[in-house]
Amino acid sequence: MARVEDILNKLNDNSPVTVDIPSSKEEALRCKALLIKKEPPLLELLFPPNSWQADDLKIGANCNLVIEHKETTVNLIARLDTTAGDRRLHFTAREPVSPVTLRDYFRVSMNLPIEASYIAGPKEVNTQTWKMVGTTIDMSGSGVLAMFANKPANNMHIQLIITMPDEEAAPIVCLANVVKSYRLRQNRYQVAFHFENVTAKTRDQIVSFCLQEERRQLRENVRIA
Repeated sequence: MARVEDILNKLNDNSPVTVDIPSSKEEALRCKALLIKKEPPLLELLFPPNSWQADDLKIGANCNLVIEHKETTVNLIARLDTTAGDRRLHFTAREPVSPVTLRDYFRVSMNLPIEASYIAGPKEVNTQTWKMVGTTIDMSGSGVLAMFANKPANNMHIQLIITMPDEEAAPIVCLANVVKSYRLRQNRYQVAFHFENVTAKTRDQIVSFCLQEERRQLRENVRIA
């Protein structure tokens, strides 16, 4: 795998970037930015106004950068170092993202139908069988964030079925655990799941779809800009 300094030297100034900014709150903050090249391994990102609040940032934490480069994308793990005004952040690129690491760091925004359900066993007298449907917010190789009208009745061994946009593609089916859930306005719940006991085939399906969707979104953003 190429050295991070060599990768940074090949990138262009003002390349579009998607970054999950580490936050002191519950969820990382996904933002768009432009790359400002510095002396490798240092780099700077320029954000649209009001993209983040300095007090919410988790300085010193690692995050993932997805950088548009020609007809492909470059994925890097970088450390958030400092703020530079209200629109610029400084980072230190640490390493390229391997496919294994990508599963943990890389998330892509997507709105897909999702079904969560649980079948209570014969000895679970205090637990009921339930099912609810919702919409995904973002997904990675290790988990999914979704919106539902109700809070899951329990947190472990929940079956998820995620419907793909391609009608001919098989849905993603796996078990997951609830990492966190929080109530929003209008009695909606945002629920974060971590995939459990996912087969290698299903994991590859998820990662492949995330990468494909991320490239599509970056191309759309470039055309719009």
